[in-house]
Amino acid sequence: MVHNTDIQGINNFVIDEINTRCSIAETVQASSDYVASLTSADFEGYDPLNTSADFSWIGREDLKGSGIKKRREVAALVGDYVENDHKQIAKARKNMSDLVDSIDFSSLKRMLKWSDNRGKVNAGRLLNGDSRFRRTLTKSQAPAEAVALVVPTGGNSNIKAEVMFARTAVALAAAELLGEAGFIVEVWGYAYSKNCYNNSENKNAIAAVMLKSADEPLNEAIAASAGSAWFFRSGIFGMWAAQGDADWGLGRSTELPKESQKYVAQAIGLQQAHVMRQGDGQHSVEAAIKVGIEDVKEAISKWTAKAEGEGDY
Repeated sequence: MVHNTDIQGINNFVIDEINTRCSIAETVQASSDYVASLTSADFEGYDPLNTSADFSWIGREDLKGSGIKKRREVAALVGDYVENDHKQIAKARKNMSDLVDSIDFSSLKRMLKWSDNRGKVNAGRLLNGDSRFRRTLTKSQAPAEAVALVVPTGGNSNIKAEVMFARTAVALAAAELLGEAGFIVEVWGYAYSKNCYNNSENKNAIAAVMLKSADEPLNEAIAASAGSAWFFRSGIFGMWAAQGDADWGLGRSTELPKESQKYVAQAIGLQQAHVMRQGDGQHSVEAAIKVGIEDVKEAISKWTAKAEGEGDY
């Protein structure tokens, strides 16, 4: 069982194959509304939203002296402009020249084009049909030819907030770059935790939020905040914990095994989704940006190969 909610754009379900409870937000607003709706009664186990916020640890030093006390209050700020987040995105942009040089634009553009049938449903997403998440978006439903960068926004307690956010900064800068070239790119933030719950079944957790839809321009303030370390350590914690008997430590935020990443693509409803690496061994912003760029180049290589008929995604 997972948490029942009537918040529009929130889909909570279980993927039995990977023993995982999922909470998927189709928009940043949906994630905000959902987290705001959660009360202490909605948590079978640990309630992270009622916990005091350590501003240094979550990555919001600017909130010191603001009167904000709880993580719930921090999560409510999603969508706000945060100067440090935008500085990191600007830094990632400056490192994009190598990425630009690596793109075979002519080959990629043949694959990434608008579909006349904007409501087309990807068959892979509907595997196991009615028991799974069925996307109900209209305006922002991606055409079948669109691709997605799925960036891990999580990290264990010893990873600095700015290092965690560097991955999101790369994904957003890359999406902006490709969008300017006419390509159709979605960006999702997701976080996976192993052994998040004390329940006997489905002990792992995934929470995901769409940061940028395929048919809308990038709203940097909204996307950056929802893909930030500070929202992960407040709002995403709440999305995880509401789905079962959450352990006090919320398990271990770790890399989703490669063989399991296809289930993330199915959950977000876009088959050609590249799940970026979490890179738990990275402890500097520079290292995280470097690995993130290599990850995006790998994704583009796969998409291009598929466009040329050389492989399956």
